[in-house]
Amino acid sequence: MSKKYLLILFICLCVFGRGQAGWTAPDEKLTSPNERETLGKDVPNVRLYDSYGKERTVKDIIGGKPLIISLIYTKCETACIVITDSLVGVVEKMGDIGKDYNVLTLSFDPADTPERLEKFRTTWGLNTPGWVVASGQDSELKTFLKAIGFSYKLDKGTGEFIHPNLLVILTPDGRISRYVYGVNYDAENLKLSLLNAKKGTSTLSVMEGVLLWCYQYDPVTGEYTLDWPFILEVISGIVFFISLFFFFFAKKVFSLIRSFFGIFFVRYRLSGR
Repeated sequence: MSKKYLLILFICLCVFGRGQAGWTAPDEKLTSPNERETLGKDVPNVRLYDSYGKERTVKDIIGGKPLIISLIYTKCETACIVITDSLVGVVEKMGDIGKDYNVLTLSFDPADTPERLEKFRTTWGLNTPGWVVASGQDSELKTFLKAIGFSYKLDKGTGEFIHPNLLVILTPDGRISRYVYGVNYDAENLKLSLLNAKKGTSTLSVMEGVLLWCYQYDPVTGEYTLDWPFILEVISGIVFFISLFFFFFAKKVFSLIRSFFGIFFVRYRLSGR
């Protein structure tokens, strides 16, 4: 191979191998959560501190409702900003925060003091009851993050953390129900994830039950889609029972209708005389 091609190959390896100046590739352990190991598991009831400096346990923050956990750190200038902005917009669309569900914006950086958390909270206007901004001591955070399968690594070149972008949905009794991946979220998809977390631990309303019946979760896309086979089965069943009703009772129904109108007509004629 000529020196020219060797030089081109070397440049390509430098560019694509590093990605950008100062970037340090994460090790193999820095991956998305292993859902086979974590889904359905109880999260540890670790002690955290919120933006007011108050100590809070995870169970206390859950408050017997489904919980959305957003994992960020306050000095993040990239993905965490987009995650928080998207979540604020989605929560505004869904409404009912503090009533039907709670939200925890959790900093995984133990260096985030209550003062930093408070600045983050006020900057983003996270003042709604049911929305907690918190962090914790290093040992408490490690215990909790390990349980939910979340890992991160400091990029020494940029001083920022490399981490997965996701939300974690907990059930009202503190079990991991679902992960929602990415930095932009859909209100309908998130609402269905909350209803799924609520199912089995709390009573669903008729409308909530209908929504869950009509949608199915696609683990490949991580989204809910209309369950058309189920919907068509329901429609077919309704049509069948209506047909069955008319087959057995149509004559009787029509006879009653004719009798009613006959009596009405006679009374009308008599009253006219």
